[in-house]
Amino acid sequence: MTQNFRTASLLIAISLWTVWTSYAQVQGSGAQGKPPAPAATWDRAGQGAAQTAATLPEVDLRGLKIQLQVFQDLVNRSIQQSFEQPFTLLQDAKGSYLPHFGAVFQLEVNLHPMRLISPFDMRPYTPEELRKARDAKLQRVRELKTRLSALLLEHGTKLSEVPPDQGVAIVVHLFNLPSEQSEALPTQLVIETSRAVLLDAQAQRTTVAEFQKRGLFLEF
Repeated sequence: MTQNFRTASLLIAISLWTVWTSYAQVQGSGAQGKPPAPAATWDRAGQGAAQTAATLPEVDLRGLKIQLQVFQDLVNRSIQQSFEQPFTLLQDAKGSYLPHFGAVFQLEVNLHPMRLISPFDMRPYTPEELRKARDAKLQRVRELKTRLSALLLEHGTKLSEVPPDQGVAIVVHLFNLPSEQSEALPTQLVIETSRAVLLDAQAQRTTVAEFQKRGLFLEF
């Protein structure tokens, strides 16, 4: 009886293995003969009629990727050098390309970190500390707008792979502690312009103050 049981188990195992190898061969044969996808290309498959009606811009994605990297490195260095301590760059700038918008860069900062509450110092923040931190952050938001505007004017036109009619935006997430939350303190700073505006501003030698009147600036 034991021998019959072993024989039956072996037959079942062989059957399962045969089914599995057949399935694997079928799955594998579908991938054979297909060339590897390029590292940087548009995936147009599966787009509906509404999407294909709007033609994607002709962009050299490899070149654009390099330009995004260069600009985001400039943003990171500029921000870190613009403010004295206390200041924290919580998330480095990262650039992305949106085909129907343009280039977008995002980062997160704490413009004026408050003292750390720890088991060794449990004192709550005083109203005076909160007021000073709020005033310092609001002042640094103004400085941040000026610094990023100057950066866009000086280097934004070098994003040459972005079509002139498309946008260039910088989104700064502003970190605040729960105890700092107030209507006066924004949590985001958004600067949006277009590459055409940047090209024109460079040709006209537009000042930062003049550029800030032409660009879109949001604080909320």
